[in-house]
Amino acid sequence: MRNLKAIIYLHLLRTWRYKLSFINSTLNITLWMSIFILGAILFVPKNLLPQTAPVIFWGILIWNILSSSVWYIAGWTIWFLISTGLIEEHYLHGVGMLRFLSGRLITITIQVAMATPLVYVLLLYAAKTSFPLVSSASYLLLGILCFTMISLSYALILSVIAMRTSVPGPLLDFSNILFFVIGGIAVPLANLYEPIRIIALFTPFSHPAEIVRYGAIGIVPYIGLEREVLITVFLALFLFSVAVIIFRKVEQDYLRKHGIKGIGRM
Repeated sequence: MRNLKAIIYLHLLRTWRYKLSFINSTLNITLWMSIFILGAILFVPKNLLPQTAPVIFWGILIWNILSSSVWYIAGWTIWFLISTGLIEEHYLHGVGMLRFLSGRLITITIQVAMATPLVYVLLLYAAKTSFPLVSSASYLLLGILCFTMISLSYALILSVIAMRTSVPGPLLDFSNILFFVIGGIAVPLANLYEPIRIIALFTPFSHPAEIVRYGAIGIVPYIGLEREVLITVFLALFLFSVAVIIFRKVEQDYLRKHGIKGIGRM
């Protein structure tokens, strides 16, 4: 518990010390998301905007969780954690990287909380329509938590591969955009064409995204609500367990014996 409290405190303190850089990053992310928002609105008839705007909003929001996890965990591992020699410092104090990097969820949560109202206002202005944000709070919370847990698992796997190979995590992330486009994040599974829908059903992010859309807008999941909830919870727990096993195995079998590549800055 002492290590956990220290990790939480240090991530909060680091975020506060780099607050101007963090705000700048949030604004940049919001501007990037605006490209997708405006692009989607251009192809939607005006009479369908009231129904489509909330789908766009929640798709962009949960994709931001995935993208931020990749950048703030997997990317941060090489560009800050390794380059400043902090991994060895934590090992000397008995703190494993799994717990430390999982604490980056604090930074991700703050960033998403700051970007969400900006995206909402931007979408209201661009679409010139208002829409409700919550249909069922419990299902919405469940979907977001499971989506965040799966994103964390994905980011941790990229992070440990980055530590093992010295390749930055975002360079290992070749499927982020694909997950958004054909992975059931941007569009409900029922609205995808059949070949793409089958692909989306086999991606882990499509299932919590369906729960989020149901909790926010009331769109019933393509495979049914109860079945979707079971699959989503199972995937979140299973993938996090896999990420923990992979991380600990690489950390114990390689990192603690051979050290970390890429220490220091050139």
